[in-house]
Amino acid sequence: MKKTIFIYLISGTTAICSAQSIQEARKLTENEQFEAATNTYKALIEKAPTDASVYYYYGDNLIGADNPDSANMIFSKGIAIESNNPLLKIGKAKLLLDEISLREAKSSSEKDGSNPELKIRYEKAIDNVKNANLLVDEAVLNTKSIQVLIEAAEALVHYRNKDTDKAKSLLEKASAIDQKNIEVLLLFGDIYAELNNGTLAADYYNRALELDKTSSRAIVSKGRLYKRSTNYESAVQEFENAIKIEPGYAPAHRELGESYIKLGQLEKAKEEYKKYLELSKNNCGARIRYASFLFLSKNYTDAISELNQVQQRCDSNNLSLLRIQTYCYYETREFEKGIQTVNHLFVMLPQEKRTATDYEYYGKLLIKSKKDSLGIEQLQKAFAIDPTRIDLLSDMADAWINLKQYNNSILLLNQKMKLAKDGKVTDYYSLARAYYYSGRLTEADSASLKSNEMNPKWASAWMLRSQINANIDSSSQEGRAKPFYEKFIEIAVADSANPAKYQKGLIESYGYLAYYYILKKDNANALVFLKKKMELPLDVDDKKNVQQAIDQLEGRGPKGNKK
Repeated sequence: MKKTIFIYLISGTTAICSAQSIQEARKLTENEQFEAATNTYKALIEKAPTDASVYYYYGDNLIGADNPDSANMIFSKGIAIESNNPLLKIGKAKLLLDEISLREAKSSSEKDGSNPELKIRYEKAIDNVKNANLLVDEAVLNTKSIQVLIEAAEALVHYRNKDTDKAKSLLEKASAIDQKNIEVLLLFGDIYAELNNGTLAADYYNRALELDKTSSRAIVSKGRLYKRSTNYESAVQEFENAIKIEPGYAPAHRELGESYIKLGQLEKAKEEYKKYLELSKNNCGARIRYASFLFLSKNYTDAISELNQVQQRCDSNNLSLLRIQTYCYYETREFEKGIQTVNHLFVMLPQEKRTATDYEYYGKLLIKSKKDSLGIEQLQKAFAIDPTRIDLLSDMADAWINLKQYNNSILLLNQKMKLAKDGKVTDYYSLARAYYYSGRLTEADSASLKSNEMNPKWASAWMLRSQINANIDSSSQEGRAKPFYEKFIEIAVADSANPAKYQKGLIESYGYLAYYYILKKDNANALVFLKKKMELPLDVDDKKNVQQAIDQLEGRGPKGNKK
């Protein structure tokens, strides 16, 4: 192919001789057979150790396998051979562009300007993007290579810090060299997909298909458009079309599996992922992706089992592996294992590469391990990195309640409701608890009322409302808590499938109502509730006191004899 010759004229005749093998290796990478591609690149380097461009594609393959540190080492080896190789400069740029999100770092720093860590992170993100752009500019300067332009544009489209305008400009230059280059058309489509212009994106993908009706990559790209717009049924159809044309195209099976997850068709999703594993040659990266799929489908135990097997034959320090393990251990309530794993992850992972989700799960693991103050610190870091995650404010608020720092909880919950312009029922419940424990009973009742209105069948919210009003009316003369205890009883009795769940609340409710009726000298109703309470598993002292109360109301003496 013409395109192949263009690529390898950069490095001379040796590269032209190995062009076909490199194309085969690149196809393996596209098919997510990263280990097979790695073996091919190693063989190519052994044959032609001075062909610097091979190092670029080898490093690119390692990025795809989620191994950026190794990719960086390979790019550096290539640069030692040919310092001005444009592709290797683009490789280095890709790593810089993907390290830290400039947008997130800027938002975090602005939100907490006094935090030196966030300031350093933001400054590093600025430097990374600046240096990446300098490398791209150097790579494309005066170039006549369409492949250099394509790779440079791809760096600006598919990595974390995107520059779609600059990518468009590079692709326009590439198009001037070859108007019918499919890679150029596909990248134009990817740009418009990033810009949420599905019409233009689809137009470019269709133009690519006009040139090659069998392009699985183009069809899968169309499917991803539907997937982005949550039209999963149409996405499934496109991915199935790609599989009909090229049954061995692994990304189509992976995308189909992910679409089935969204549609709730988990068995079909598993089938496609197993096919994906088979086609990607069961390589470590593919198996970690499969574990990620299991995590997303909430099959946490199987995900852990899969990762344990992967650890035995692959790099046990793989960052994606450690991340998914951490998250799964939290979900399976293996908190100590989760803390050990995330600590291992953080040893391997520089601070600037840690994500909001990493800090989130670390914080939640610590809180579940009764280390609330340490957990709050980690959740604060997660929220600083991603201020859109206002749900984390609820987690922090609950932890402050555990620490009996009720005012901190109140501040966070009110902040969340302001940011969200509303609150969830659980937020109002937590706010009511915080007000209640801090002695602000009127505000507690207002928040509790809101939680009752939002979910009238939530028994715990009615119990909290009962307790708040029992404290407002501490003598019980007004019976303020009476209708709320009655509502709790109504919900608890109706849920006959889970009687144990409500025992503690029923003991409290029957006790309150019995006392209320005693105060009102309504012995008949008082006896009804005392006898209901006696049917429940009471401790020895409580049982004795209830029996004495029944005896007194029924006119019996302490030994059970009539007076």
